[in-house]
Amino acid sequence: MKARALFVLQFFSLIACLGFAEAAIAEQAWRLMVPSMLCFALMVSIRYVLKRSGQWEVCVDGLNHAYTRTDPLPNREAESVRFVVLIDQRTEIESRRGTADFDPWALQQVRHEIIEMVKEFPELAALDES
Repeated sequence: MKARALFVLQFFSLIACLGFAEAAIAEQAWRLMVPSMLCFALMVSIRYVLKRSGQWEVCVDGLNHAYTRTDPLPNREAESVRFVVLIDQRTEIESRRGTADFDPWALQQVRHEIIEMVKEFPELAALDES
């Protein structure tokens, strides 16, 4: 827990470093570069401590794992890919709504295929955002 708190603090110090540097440049108040350098030093030292203790990889892997989406059908990759393609087609067709290129029958067909796939594989419903 301490390592994760330090990991988050590192990002906050990076944001503060950039903010102070931008303020120093915009205001031409070079005294604001001192807090910017201190925030940068804090960021580097936290990174060094985390790497030295072996917690850096744990934090990075945890962050990467938090934003990865698992495949709802691990044994049926073709169906998952087809479902994502159908969702993209639906989005593309709906983006043309109100123009002469809009085809309501094509939209209805794609929606019907999506519904049929969700009926067959209920796990796919998690991928459909609407």
